[in-house]
Amino acid sequence: MAFKVAVSSLDGVRINQHFGRSDSFLIYQIEDNGEYALVEERLVSRACGFGGHEEDALERAACLLSDCSVALVSRIGPGAEKALAAKGVKAFEIYDTIERALTKLNRYLQAVKDKNEAKSH
Repeated sequence: MAFKVAVSSLDGVRINQHFGRSDSFLIYQIEDNGEYALVEERLVSRACGFGGHEEDALERAACLLSDCSVALVSRIGPGAEKALAAKGVKAFEIYDTIERALTKLNRYLQAVKDKNEAKSH
């Protein structure tokens, strides 16, 4: 089953943006065969600034990403992580290229799927 991944990036190459400082997220779709493609860029309201958090902005960002299974960010605070989790989105902190991170994520999820299938047999 295909799924979407939200990526926080300043340059479209690396995962190098804090969740709360992101103005947008790149949305990738990963297919069952492991192939992935950028499907859109989604604009959000920045939730962090000048030492504080705007809870409404965190909630709005989580809602806008609720169709994604995973968010890949360089940093995320507990409030944002909790807001995403409430929408069914798992956040991972990673600083890597988008390409390597999506490949690693796909391998990890495939390994979990294979392990679960082995347990059920």
